Amino acid sequence: MELRLRPLGEQVVVITGASSGIGLVTAKRFASAGARVMLAARNEGDLSAAVSAIRAAGGRAICRVTDVSDAAEVEQLGEAALAEFGQLDTWVNNAGVSIYGRCTEISLMDLRRQFDVNYWGPARSYSNPIRFC
Repeated sequence: MELRLRPLGEQVVVITGASSGIGLVTAKRFASAGARVMLAARNEGDLSAAVSAIRAAGGRAICRVTDVSDAAEVEQLGEAALAEFGQLDTWVNNAGVSIYGRCTEISLMDLRRQFDVNYWGPARSYSNPIRFC
């Protein structure tokens, strides 16, 4: 079986953690190459500003507030991309959290949050990949 990817200008790309940093730059680069992008993060204000900037530059973008540690929200993110654009080609798992400090001083709740975002977030994105293809 030969895998043939659509040209970037024909793709729909979902990017988590897209409200700032690497995720935002990635979204802008995909959009500037012609991809339709769905930006996701927890910060609605920053997401809206990012979508406005992409649209002002001529790109096509939408956003959805999403906490990747919540499986239902990740599922809804994929469904929203499909509903808006009719396809889903690329999923970029960029969301992540960092904790700084001694492990003996970090609460179990904070460690759990980090694991839920950094491990389970990407794992949930692919829990049912055939549904998104």
